[in-house]
Amino acid sequence: MEARPADSGHHTTPGHRADHRTGHLLDAGTAHPLALTRPTLLETDLSTRAVIARPTADGYAGMYVHFDGYPDSKLPLLLAAYQHRFAGDLEAMARHLIDEVHHGWEELGTDLLDGTPATLRLSLTGGQDYPSRQLTNVYTTGGAPAERELITQNGTDDLDWAYVLHPHGIEVIALRAYDRGPVVAWDTDPRSVIRADPGAWHPDSAAPVVPPRFMPHLSTTMPVTAPAPNRAARR
Repeated sequence: MEARPADSGHHTTPGHRADHRTGHLLDAGTAHPLALTRPTLLETDLSTRAVIARPTADGYAGMYVHFDGYPDSKLPLLLAAYQHRFAGDLEAMARHLIDEVHHGWEELGTDLLDGTPATLRLSLTGGQDYPSRQLTNVYTTGGAPAERELITQNGTDDLDWAYVLHPHGIEVIALRAYDRGPVVAWDTDPRSVIRADPGAWHPDSAAPVVPPRFMPHLSTTMPVTAPAPNRAARR
């Protein structure tokens, strides 16, 4: 497993995911458009935050995702969802992830893999299932229910990653280092080896995604040549 920065919000297995939380409180005095869509949890919060977005004329706009925003977690789900659950219908996928969400996602779950072949699903999840969860109980500092707002490229100061759903693939932006990123094509194998290091996602470099290697299957019809017997040396 590749080393990564310490982050209690990055969970390698569903069993390590944090318990469901309620009572989100928004930052006071936030001046940018994300004030109502980037909640601060009442307890200590060290999660890896992301946004899943559509491209716009001047950048992108989308919805907040609170937990496990690293690309080696999010890309397999998004690629498999596009290829199988949404059967290549990018607009249907964007509606589900962005338009039909009120405040954002607490986490994305294995329901995005519905319709995925069993062998691929098992490879991605290890046989564990957990549901996607939307953020709930989000309020302004004055106590009123928060209004729905989209995250844009101008309001990502507290976020770590952005995933922009282009027609040709997913643009992955390591927000702590860059304001744009390389694109991972939609036909990329979700089982690929994906680097999580932000520095590897330079916008002018190829995406650090390596296709999986599979062991060849031995034919059951091909004869197997027996090794030559060892002969004792003559004296």
